[in-house]
Amino acid sequence: MATKVTESTDAKIKPRKEKPKPPATARPAPARDTVITRISRYLREVQTELKKTNWPGRPELIASTQVVLGLIAVVGVYIFLVDVSLYWLFKVLHLGASSH
Repeated sequence: MATKVTESTDAKIKPRKEKPKPPATARPAPARDTVITRISRYLREVQTELKKTNWPGRPELIASTQVVLGLIAVVGVYIFLVDVSLYWLFKVLHLGASSH
């Protein structure tokens, strides 16, 4: 079944007329930053970010330092024990291999 489409002559919607676009204008090229300008901008941004930083108080700083030093001691002892164990293991294996 075909549908017949007809246009009504008393249609209220009129086709929109397109307005001509204004001619494109060229943007001026951005000024080139010098090294000094970039460094000064970077330092200003660093200063702004440092103002936002939440610095720890003395007790929190001491507690964190103790945790770090404690972990360094534990890891140091662990590495020492593994090193000594491997030293003795390879020494025994080397002596066992040379006796044959």
